[in-house]
Amino acid sequence: MFTKAFDEAVNHAMLYEVGGHWKLTPEVEAGLIETKSQKKAVGYVDDPFDNGGETKFGVAKNANTDLDITALTWSQAKEVYFRRYWLNGSCDKLPARIAVLHFDGCVNHGVGRANKFLQIALDVGVDGVIGPITAAKAHKLNDIDVCNKICDQREAFYKRIVANNPNQGRFLNGWLRRINEMRSFTADPSQSF
Repeated sequence: MFTKAFDEAVNHAMLYEVGGHWKLTPEVEAGLIETKSQKKAVGYVDDPFDNGGETKFGVAKNANTDLDITALTWSQAKEVYFRRYWLNGSCDKLPARIAVLHFDGCVNHGVGRANKFLQIALDVGVDGVIGPITAAKAHKLNDIDVCNKICDQREAFYKRIVANNPNQGRFLNGWLRRINEMRSFTADPSQSF
């Protein structure tokens, strides 16, 4: 059911959503959060300054109000990522390199905003819906160039967040690190998605 590109995208996203220590173990797969180390392993946080609210495996309660975040297992989280972000963001209709970056944007910014970033990068009409025109253009252009244009927009967006709400400045370095690493990752021609 899951494609190689999706698996690559979700595992790469976990490096930012959970942390560089991301590793699947039986405790992580079960989504255990009874101890401090278990919470760290699944990225469970409930930071009052984070607009996403309670989060586990990077799945934010504020964006997924129907979910019991504390009970979420890895297989359930992966299904959420596949249905609500990969498919809903039309990543399955894009070239793999662009799809991996676009998925990260869907997770980090929401599907609608990520779709607009993609459409701006492709220089097509911006309506926030990935349809046949957007998908076709994505297949015609140089995928690394498109990824760089998306990264430029995401970086500017992060900076606008902080300019409009200085309390969010505590997250800026992490956001910029994420986008710089995604830029390097998707620009690497040796990556085969």
